[in-house]
Amino acid sequence: MRSDNFFKNALFTILIAVILGIAVSGAAASFFIKDEAARLEKETPAYSTDDVYENITYALSEFRNDTKYKGRIEQERIDSAVKRIRSSYPEYFWLNGYCTTISGDETNISFMTLNDYSPAQLKTMYSELISAAENVISNIPAGSDNYDKALFVHDYLVNNTRYASEKASLNENGLWGTAYGCLVDGEAVCQGYAEAYQLILDRLGIECGVCSGYSDRGKHAWNYVKINGEYYWVDVTWDDPEMESEIDFLMHDYFMITDEMLLRTRTIDEDNYYVPQCISLSDNYYKRNGSYFSVYDVNSIGAVVSRTADTRCIELMFADKGAFDTAMEKLFTEQEIWDAGVSIEAGQSLSYINDEKMLTIQIRY
Repeated sequence: MRSDNFFKNALFTILIAVILGIAVSGAAASFFIKDEAARLEKETPAYSTDDVYENITYALSEFRNDTKYKGRIEQERIDSAVKRIRSSYPEYFWLNGYCTTISGDETNISFMTLNDYSPAQLKTMYSELISAAENVISNIPAGSDNYDKALFVHDYLVNNTRYASEKASLNENGLWGTAYGCLVDGEAVCQGYAEAYQLILDRLGIECGVCSGYSDRGKHAWNYVKINGEYYWVDVTWDDPEMESEIDFLMHDYFMITDEMLLRTRTIDEDNYYVPQCISLSDNYYKRNGSYFSVYDVNSIGAVVSRTADTRCIELMFADKGAFDTAMEKLFTEQEIWDAGVSIEAGQSLSYINDEKMLTIQIRY
């Protein structure tokens, strides 16, 4: 009896030991797998969109056009980072497309450089661009608030940039579509105007970005600006009539306008990096200057004439088509322009331009 119990107990003990041994071995394997995964994760980090954005931005600041990463990065994160860079840094004007190469456990993101400029050339051109931007800023009158600064830069770009109409239809990128083309070369298409405006306002500490879309004139780019806590649209290019005619009047039809005003002439692309809501008229150019009218009144127009006597340029905007049509009829068909106080001497002339979509009239005499 004793012998049987002994063998039974011994067998039971062996079985328990075997079972425990397996359990211990399994736990050890589990810990090993977790440690190995942590080690591999440490060697192959998971890069966020912010990581990619910061790495590329740093490389560009050193005039390098490629960045390398240990590990594979999702293309969506790369696309998002590049889109953010394009919308945030108009000073990196040479960016002209990019490609992603994945080889083994390494990802490489490289940019194609406009006109194949060398790093040395880019460094020189970058300095020229920043110097041109600072020159504009240095001419802003002392004591200007953010609205006045934004207006000064708008007027400067219109007065000092030639619209490169012969380049607008080309199916290629060039300096004319960059801030460099606008500020250094003095000629640009809409993208160049918009990026130059963003660059200078950014350096002034005024929030500003570029948006794009389509109008009846084709693909187009313009800006949004934040002034006194409100967002507005600004289209520097379309305030430069030189783009369409020989008339070289400085205009303000598209300076600090609302969504409703903007969408009269275009649509907005869905893939813009940021599209603000612009609903305020408080800092609209015509509102600020007391020349925005809900109804036509010759005496009110006369007050504008008196205020602008030194410039001999009258800019008017109307709240609706009815008031605008009445103003056109009264001022020019019925000749009430003279009743408003406009006078010219022998050898002088009066001219005007009007915009039926923006409901504006500009009179020069």
